[in-house]
Amino acid sequence: MSTVDASDGRQVIDIIPPGPVLLVSEGESIKLDQPLTSNPNVGGFGQVDAKIVLQDPLRVQGLFFFSASVILAQVFFGSKKETV
Repeated sequence: MSTVDASDGRQVIDIIPPGPVLLVSEGESIKLDQPLTSNPNVGGFGQVDAKIVLQDPLRVQGLFFFSASVILAQVFFGSKKETV
């Protein structure tokens, strides 16, 4: 766990798991969004956690039924068409 003192007086705590190589040392000044490790996916001052939002099941079912109805309509329109 790393604690970073921001320029406005706040303290920001960033949890860095074992493994990544740290690019900053203790007491060093860093900038906003500067990476703290060599791995771009781990650690970085200013990163925030994001939530995973799942689709509503009713929207997925609606999309399925809409797609199925369009496909059926196209099949019926194609089979009704007469050849000359």
